[in-house]
Amino acid sequence: DPGAVGVDGMYEKTVNLKFSLILGKLLKEKGFTVLYTRKTDKFIPLLDRSGEANVKKADLFISVHCNAHEVSKLSGIETYSLNLASSADAGRVARQENYGQDRKISELDVILTDMMLSSKVSESKDLANVVHDQMVRAIHTVYKIRDHGTRTAPFHVLIGAKMPAILLELGYITNRKDAEQLKSEAYLKKVARGVAEGIVLYKKQVENLAGLN
Repeated sequence: DPGAVGVDGMYEKTVNLKFSLILGKLLKEKGFTVLYTRKTDKFIPLLDRSGEANVKKADLFISVHCNAHEVSKLSGIETYSLNLASSADAGRVARQENYGQDRKISELDVILTDMMLSSKVSESKDLANVVHDQMVRAIHTVYKIRDHGTRTAPFHVLIGAKMPAILLELGYITNRKDAEQLKSEAYLKKVARGVAEGIVLYKKQVENLAGLN
């Protein structure tokens, strides 16, 4: 599954994998153990990804994506956590990322309502806020890109995760400017550094709350 296809035939799957390997390397350098759902050009069903994280008892789940839209002028980055759609546009992105799955958004709403009290909804939102803030800080030191902030939506890939889980949208591959930056390893490294710093800060916050420091 190539994912979304953008400017000059750019495949979302290629950008996602390249970024994930860069991010994974940075996190390892910071002392984290990193588990990948894939390290090659291989398709993993959405629900199997969080399922694998559960089996391996991961502490955090980060899902990497690129956005796309038929209106090529749309651009920018955003970070999602699992919940009901926070806006019409958030719902659109969820439908796009959930494409090909059996469940419909309306069915997911019912599932999510039942999950609210027992899931990691609050923790995931906190993780999204910290990571997104650091990602934006890192990018804006060099690159100009629209910041759509943090949002919530019912993503298949996040459902069932038993740990704080977020979904990153690194930019619109259907927008020429965003696509040029997504092709750039320097840009991806800059974004990855921001995400890694956000994860480090989130870990410190959790440890402080738990009285571990």
